[in-house]
Amino acid sequence: MKAISNERELLMIPGPTIVSPRVLRVLSKPVLSHVSDEFVEGYKEALQLQKKIFGTEGTPFMLAGSGTLGMEAAIANLLEKGERALCVENGFFGEKWEEIVEAHGGVVDRLRFNWGEPVDVKQVEEKLQEKEYKLFTVEHVDTSTGIANPIKEIGEIAKNTDTLYVVDSVCGLGGMPLKMDEWHIDFALTGSQKALGAPPGISLFCLNEKAWKAVDKRTTEPGDYYVNLKRWRPIMENPKGYFATPATGLVLGMLEALRIIDEEGLENRWKRHEAYSKAFTAGISALGLENFPAKGHEAHTLTVPRIPEGWDDAKMRSIMRNKYGVIIAGGLGKLAGKTVRIGHMGNDTINDLVATLASMECSLAEMGLHDDLGKAVGAMMKVFSRL
Repeated sequence: MKAISNERELLMIPGPTIVSPRVLRVLSKPVLSHVSDEFVEGYKEALQLQKKIFGTEGTPFMLAGSGTLGMEAAIANLLEKGERALCVENGFFGEKWEEIVEAHGGVVDRLRFNWGEPVDVKQVEEKLQEKEYKLFTVEHVDTSTGIANPIKEIGEIAKNTDTLYVVDSVCGLGGMPLKMDEWHIDFALTGSQKALGAPPGISLFCLNEKAWKAVDKRTTEPGDYYVNLKRWRPIMENPKGYFATPATGLVLGMLEALRIIDEEGLENRWKRHEAYSKAFTAGISALGLENFPAKGHEAHTLTVPRIPEGWDDAKMRSIMRNKYGVIIAGGLGKLAGKTVRIGHMGNDTINDLVATLASMECSLAEMGLHDDLGKAVGAMMKVFSRL
């Protein structure tokens, strides 16, 4: 038997995620002029809501691009050629920073931890004391492993240094706590398509005054034209101005997604994502699967179970999609074939989690790897029933 139609496939990968019908209705409206009052006022409101969600009084940027654009903007503007950056890595996306720093002529030092293990705060502190770094980068959540790093505790170290603290929260913001000012983060970034619940295409990031001082003290101009933030800053302060045409429809879709978050309330949203994580972990445990990230350090926005030796994760995912209409992701990088990744963030509901776990159970049963249908879903629902 095959799924009846791909128009109703359930997208449960760790981004892009399911988009609310409210956002889709906004996206279906006619294209507006980028200087129309309706768009300009919408852009202003979106930027103010962005600051609220980032927890900052710094400068918000909302530009056409992916989360990688935010990473590039951080390095292009904060780091000059020959300056040293410390890249703290424990997954695929942490390693991505190295390439960006080197592409902009920076000197990379690496502090590496095993994939799936959290960053050790003490080692970060010791490394920052060894040399003078212009900035250091940390992943809030690394989507390749499902690990959540202690960005709050690292911020307590950062506040006592001149080194700029840069956090990639593409798979964290909107689903897990991030308080940029309170946690002494100088540059934080995310993308529209994960826990914020909007379509791909918008890069969101914020800078504080410490970061702006570093930009102002540069002796050379950034090598990139589009991500030169001095060119964009007047537009973010008054979207009526012009530097490059904004993605009008996506910005207004982003606005609606941010309104949804604001209506739910950040604290409530964080608690919901934590509940999803606990419940889904209980479900995969009932299947006999273990989480890849270290216990107690799991991200709340996705679950990354290990795939036992001899199991064919590609076959399981194929059955899930073709028969049950549910899409999850395979392992990334060196974890390909060793893990699968299930997103549960943004606008996902308990019903979505039930359908996903049920399709996993049924697919494994069809492969002869599970013989107690309903056990995993039951374990998950027991967690939800107690909340």
